Amino acid sequence: MKLWLWLLLWWVSGTAWTADLTAAGGWNRRVTGSDLTAGAGSDLASQEESDPGATVLSISATGAAGWRIKVRHSPIAWNNRFQLWVRRTSDGNGAGGITGGNGYVEVTELDADLFSGTRDRSNVSVQYKLTGLSKNISPASYLSSVVFTIQ
Repeated sequence: MKLWLWLLLWWVSGTAWTADLTAAGGWNRRVTGSDLTAGAGSDLASQEESDPGATVLSISATGAAGWRIKVRHSPIAWNNRFQLWVRRTSDGNGAGGITGGNGYVEVTELDADLFSGTRDRSNVSVQYKLTGLSKNISPASYLSSVVFTIQ
């Protein structure tokens, strides 16, 4: 059994005040027979998590303005039994501050607030979680683009 999950990341530039947001990294998880919970005939663990720093965000050119980071995904080859989640795992570096985003937020095709902050921040790490895994889902390559935006 082979199940491929690819998450692509886009970087998106900011809005009217021209703040910049860049995203680097992503998550690629190959599920094989060794992921079965109790060997042949058993099921997969129902969820998987990426490394805590799977993606690193940098927010720049903000001036003194506050900002919010939003997240959504754009399924390319996806199974609707999957649910994708993301959370912030570090504050990063910089003169400003960050609030929110420590708990997982479900990533759907609609923008959801992830976290907010002030001033420039670099090296803000995020982690992904995928739920809904099962041996009953057809083996295939599944792919979605994760889109972060700054507002």
